[in-house]
Amino acid sequence: MLFGTKSIGVMIWDVFVIIVCVFAAVAIPLNLAFAARDIHVESQIIQLVFALDFALRLRAHFQKSAIRSVRSTESTGWLVVDAIAALPIIWVWIAPLAGLSLVVKVLRIARWMHQWRVTAVQWGDVLRLVFFAFWLFIGAHWLACVWSTITPSYDSDGVTRYLQSIYWVIETLTTIGYGETTPTTNVQRMFALVVMLCGVAVYGFVIGNVASMLAKRDPSKTQYFEHLDQLNAFLKYRSLPPDTRRRIQDYYTHIWQERMGYDESTFVASLPGGLRREVQVHLKQEILRRIPIFAKLPMDFIEAVALSLKPDIYVPGDFICRVGEDADRMYFIIKGELEVIKSDGSVVGTLRDGDFFGEVALFKQQPRNASVRANDYSDVYALDRSAFDVLLSQHPDVAEQLRSVADRRTGG
Repeated sequence: MLFGTKSIGVMIWDVFVIIVCVFAAVAIPLNLAFAARDIHVESQIIQLVFALDFALRLRAHFQKSAIRSVRSTESTGWLVVDAIAALPIIWVWIAPLAGLSLVVKVLRIARWMHQWRVTAVQWGDVLRLVFFAFWLFIGAHWLACVWSTITPSYDSDGVTRYLQSIYWVIETLTTIGYGETTPTTNVQRMFALVVMLCGVAVYGFVIGNVASMLAKRDPSKTQYFEHLDQLNAFLKYRSLPPDTRRRIQDYYTHIWQERMGYDESTFVASLPGGLRREVQVHLKQEILRRIPIFAKLPMDFIEAVALSLKPDIYVPGDFICRVGEDADRMYFIIKGELEVIKSDGSVVGTLRDGDFFGEVALFKQQPRNASVRANDYSDVYALDRSAFDVLLSQHPDVAEQLRSVADRRTGG
């Protein structure tokens, strides 16, 4: 376009052309069918607007600076439509029926509607119904004009004739058919058949879209119940112990209630690289900053740790680690409650949101000196030993601080 594809001027011009298109789609058929009044001046103005719009788009289409952006949205087919509506300016003076060429421009609205739906994806279903209502109005208006043309009435004024025509069209489209107005000629009967078929299509479209909207109203819940059906089939087929089955079902219920069934790792992994890094840092750096040992560490180290953390969840009664196991992970508690158990079975402490554990075994390269068990559903982040060693090698000053904390915890 002349103003640039993203400028305010282009948007204002497009809105203006849309208004002109709608006016042309309503006023011209109405005037041709009922000859309500002479709209010769309006027709010329509409034609000039379309001609100017076509000239601007054609100019932009061949501008080197706009070739890429325009060709992605402007196809040759749409330029042909613009040309059909713009070229025959003199036809309006020669024959009023030639004004029908202006109605071709209304097809441009379909393209704008598609662009709006692509832009506002979250309102896709609502916009589909709104746009359908618009096209239904335009279609009913055109059909009413045609019906009035093939069913002349000389005993009533134009307003009454139009109301009678639109009443018959809506009555036929909705398949109500009171029979107050019936076709009497072959042309009228053929036209009535066309309107009836359009009515069937309207019903099918409305029912299909309403059903689609209801199905998409809560897709996560639908997915949850489908997954639950598969889970129950698996549990029944494998004949798992009742206690295990109950814990599995409780786990999925918790996931649904707390997270609406989504999996954080899968969701984050689906993002492009830059966004994935930004989301991971945002989600995890606050947790790391709450931990005293990380509170004053440099931001680059915090980001490196955040990108290395892996989310996990434990159900009540699960052991995160056991005494004597090889220590290969450090844990950060996001949410939940865990208890620390010594080898003799005594509980020596409780860990909650913001706590961390496992760093001693990572530094000392020794087995776990205590077990940790979940008292509640617990979300944690885990840092693998391999990733931990890489981070420490890259930040020796931070490694020294962490080692001093580990020494204090073990009394070493």
